[in-house]
Amino acid sequence: MNSFGRLFRVSIFGESHGEVVGVSIDGCPAGLLLRPEHFYLDIERRKGGSQKGTTPRKEDDLPQFKNGLFQNRTTGAPLTILFENKNTRGGDYQKQRAIPRPGHADMVAHQKFGGYEDYRGGGHFSGRLTVCLVGAGVVAKRILQVVSGGAIQVQATIDEIGGEKDLDAGLAKAIEAKDSVGGMISCRVTGLPAGLGEPFWDSVESLLSHAVFAIPAVRGIEFGTGFAAARMYGSQHNDAIENIKGKTATNHAGGIVGGITTGNDLNFRIAIKPTSSTPKEQVTLNWETGEMETFSVKGRHDLCIALRVPPVLEAVAAIVLADLMMVTNEVPRVVNEPIYHLTTQHAWQQAQQSGAYEVPGWQQEGFIHCSDAHQVAGVRQRYFAGVEYQVLLTIDPRRLNARLVYEPGLQGTDYFPHVFGPINLDAVTATQLLD
Repeated sequence: MNSFGRLFRVSIFGESHGEVVGVSIDGCPAGLLLRPEHFYLDIERRKGGSQKGTTPRKEDDLPQFKNGLFQNRTTGAPLTILFENKNTRGGDYQKQRAIPRPGHADMVAHQKFGGYEDYRGGGHFSGRLTVCLVGAGVVAKRILQVVSGGAIQVQATIDEIGGEKDLDAGLAKAIEAKDSVGGMISCRVTGLPAGLGEPFWDSVESLLSHAVFAIPAVRGIEFGTGFAAARMYGSQHNDAIENIKGKTATNHAGGIVGGITTGNDLNFRIAIKPTSSTPKEQVTLNWETGEMETFSVKGRHDLCIALRVPPVLEAVAAIVLADLMMVTNEVPRVVNEPIYHLTTQHAWQQAQQSGAYEVPGWQQEGFIHCSDAHQVAGVRQRYFAGVEYQVLLTIDPRRLNARLVYEPGLQGTDYFPHVFGPINLDAVTATQLLD
């Protein structure tokens, strides 16, 4: 149905042109720091209207936390997040109601639900609901980052569009043909422990494949060498084990053997079909007349839906992996997540001398807040280039004497939040970092 997962259980709901779409997550550990800023980057990557070849429909997609969050921390109760639908044009679909769109779920939804389905924009079958997957994926990524100290990273990239490695060339083919195109997307997960996966039915490949096919337009998945393995010799495909931790010289298996993670990078790739809604004329059925007729899909649609899939693919991968790590008890029920800060050596020494760590902003004092360990590397690169000595400050929020004041990140592509306020030194530990 609309739920997935054993312990980290995700349910999505809503329709393309309904009032809202949303996600409910049961099993999320308590204490996880969650703020709207955590969601901005992945949601922006998924949005239409912000990149060439995507639908002009653009929603704000600001996450609204309705349950399971108190004072920016998860409570352990089910977490509910809503995303409003504001930029809708349901009337576009009333005009074509008699003609189920080829490649869409219009016909099967009508057959299954007897005509009571919300047909506007595909209703519950719409790619619009992938924003819910992305929202759940942000939470799952946060869990993976916290429990691994930032070691686990999930990244998806577009390999090709319309059969072209050059993405612009692939889009140009579609524009010239006045048609839509598909694409290939790879996903790589680094830092995973060995031992995740429960053979046989809950092997890592089984669960990832199950989750991946919840993404509309997915047509295939392969792990490691994938289908090319069928043309290799066994001696070529086997990954020689190099050490007692299981590191292998090659990774044809894609980081999974026997349905269980090996500790090597997890690699898999998916195929995305061309967008079904295309302006090119087709011949299809009119169910009112019973006749075949020429038809062209009107409205706001993606030239290539694959362009928006990478953050969705990362999300479903993170959901699966967070659930598997809960099964193996590698995620506690309560996450006492520290707050990380980066600062220069000089600024830290000044704070120690003053008896309190109180800094108004990174521009004045060489200070910036990182809401999770994953952001530390990015902050070092962005704000402290050329600084030889840096200090990572870990602040235990349970030991603070005063509340901190947060504000969103800077404009543009900077999504790091900042924090202001006095921090008592007994809540702080420092570790020197070398460039």
